[in-house]
Amino acid sequence: MIICKDLIKVYHDPVTDVKVSALRGLDLFIKEGEVASIIGPSGAGKSTLVKILSGILKPSGGSVYIGETNIAELNEKNMRKFRFERMGIVNQHVHQNLLSNLTVEKNIMLPMKMRYVNRQTVKKDTDELIKLLNLSKIRTNPVTKISGGEAVRTSIGVALAKKPTMLLADEPTGQLDTANTNDIIATFKDLNEQSNTTILVVTHDLRFRNAFKKSFIIRDGRLVGVNLDVDRSELEFILRPQESTLQSVIDSSQFVRLPDEIYVAGNYKHMVEFDIHPSKKIAFMFNPSDVSADQIQDILDDYSAMEEQPDTELEQNEDGKVSFDEIRPLLEQQFEYPKNGQPIIEISNLFKSFPAGRITNDVLKDVSFTVNEGDFVVISGKSGAGKTTLMNVVSGVETPDDGEIKIKDFDIVKGDSRDIANFRFNELAMISQVNNLFKQYTVQENMIIPRIFNSANHFTTEDVPGIAESVEIDHKLHQYGVELSAGERQRAALAIALARKAPIIFADEPTANVDSRLARNIITLLMETAKQYGTTILMSTHDLSLVRPGFRLIRLQDGIIIDDMRVTKDKLKGIIEDYLNIEIADK
Repeated sequence: MIICKDLIKVYHDPVTDVKVSALRGLDLFIKEGEVASIIGPSGAGKSTLVKILSGILKPSGGSVYIGETNIAELNEKNMRKFRFERMGIVNQHVHQNLLSNLTVEKNIMLPMKMRYVNRQTVKKDTDELIKLLNLSKIRTNPVTKISGGEAVRTSIGVALAKKPTMLLADEPTGQLDTANTNDIIATFKDLNEQSNTTILVVTHDLRFRNAFKKSFIIRDGRLVGVNLDVDRSELEFILRPQESTLQSVIDSSQFVRLPDEIYVAGNYKHMVEFDIHPSKKIAFMFNPSDVSADQIQDILDDYSAMEEQPDTELEQNEDGKVSFDEIRPLLEQQFEYPKNGQPIIEISNLFKSFPAGRITNDVLKDVSFTVNEGDFVVISGKSGAGKTTLMNVVSGVETPDDGEIKIKDFDIVKGDSRDIANFRFNELAMISQVNNLFKQYTVQENMIIPRIFNSANHFTTEDVPGIAESVEIDHKLHQYGVELSAGERQRAALAIALARKAPIIFADEPTANVDSRLARNIITLLMETAKQYGTTILMSTHDLSLVRPGFRLIRLQDGIIIDDMRVTKDKLKGIIEDYLNIEIADK
């Protein structure tokens, strides 16, 4: 059982004396043996909540009970013991879940060995978890040689290996494709049914919205809704069928947030009025500037007649198809690629493998393609298909086993190491899944540093605030990386890449840790960057709802290119239908 009452967390910067409220009186009640999700946008307070529930952070106020224990009152030693014995934690930062010098298999084994489980049970349970999480092909790989999605699944395996009574998962599927996400959801459900484990998933991923019986919405440090708080015009509306009504949570301070649809429909300003039927079974909230108290009273007087009316069911769409208007905004966001662009990246017969114990894991197998200047190329595929490895090899982060890579006629494979480093610094901008910011510098300083050392560009800082505003990180310009949420770090990394104004941007899962609204804004921004500066963009992603007409889509499967197409509106309609497992009505 998890009970949080009036939970407050305030971060204080002693240097600037600035205080930031991450949680503002949050209430939460999860019964023992329940599985639930808390969904919210970047910066809503999700990660702070997980850290408090796991005892890593102390709340500034309120109480946090897990079972009969108020963990806010435990000292560090007792909290570590409590966490070791009862909790499984999947952190969104994979390096905090896994030991880099161990293989996938040994990472999963370690929690069982620390509990002195006998060898046969360890082997049996490890085999079951590896099969359950689809890790068989990479079980002997060191975790430094696996993809981001594989690392997430391995992290879940490590957490489950403890057989915890409570599992906390912080953004467990941000880097996973839909098929693997559905597998993880099914895994959580199976674990809950088999062992009665209490599971709480904190995420921005709306695929969890109707995955469990209980799903909350978090915004601005409070729980504000249940199951649904989404604008119908947004694409995520069609990720899952609607099964819930508009609901909000009333917390212990009697705070309640109006769902967006209700607020807009009621045209509320700064004041609302209430009226209650004498039976106290029904109450109305209304806008006094548009509706009079007498009109509300007429409605209340008719309440008895309303009670006697038989229930009616809402009409269902007979063909079960999603309206074409739902995806129209995506189809109309056309990317005008240069029809006569000259080759800027040339890749020939690329091979890359990693040692996996006594065998070799072939990740890229004879990959060849050319990218034209100013194009927007999306590298897609399931988790483990080789997307991240391809991005790292082509950008010069890793060396291929064989093959040629030329970028602007520069040989990034055979060049001198110093020349390669200089070329990458001047010509390439990287947005990685890790988002390594200089911790000792603010976001603004991180954006400026590359310009200081790049003699090719005239040094200026005038456009920095505008670039930060375009990715919604301008309010954090003077904060350090450790003070940012995962989504904010992702936006900061994007701002730094855009500030470089490099002719080529490599973006590896750039939207993995941000909510879907911001993800679409990032795609729009990248498209505008390509159009304005002629920037060439290579982006890897598992999320095909980010593809737009005019993009070039290259699909990878088991390290091989299985499809290479120019996306049209008709093709995109089919891509979205396949990815979201829906059927879209004709125009």
